Amino acid sequence: MEHRTLTRLSPGEILDGLRTALLAEQQAVADYDAHARTSPSPGIAEALEALRDVEQQHARRLRSRIVALGGSPPRHEAAPQPAGRSLVEHLEHDLGGEQWAIVEYARLVAGILDDPETAEMMAELLVDEVRHARWLKATLAAQRGG
Repeated sequence: MEHRTLTRLSPGEILDGLRTALLAEQQAVADYDAHARTSPSPGIAEALEALRDVEQQHARRLRSRIVALGGSPPRHEAAPQPAGRSLVEHLEHDLGGEQWAIVEYARLVAGILDDPETAEMMAELLVDEVRHARWLKATLAAQRGG
């Protein structure tokens, strides 16, 4: 069995992680909004709007937590990123964002040892991101006919 070392994020590293997560959530809001507006499927558009709303809630929670920890949230207005023209390309782009969030949020949950409130918040956000990725994977499979 390989030897494992304990990873403990410093307060500065936690704030950096929360700021990065906030920027990613703001980007997800912009992307989901754009993809919902261009979706040829009303049902998928509605689901993307629901995902956008959850990501907006995540951004608010992250912003509040950064301030509570004495940090300053980044001031950034996200614009939708180019993600191709088709619904499948949009969904693939969105899934990539969710996959990034899953890995990053899990890293934060694992490394935040001395701040249970922040660790719990990130665990809750992580659960949402896993659900989003699961829906995107299923929707992509259905769009591809498999």
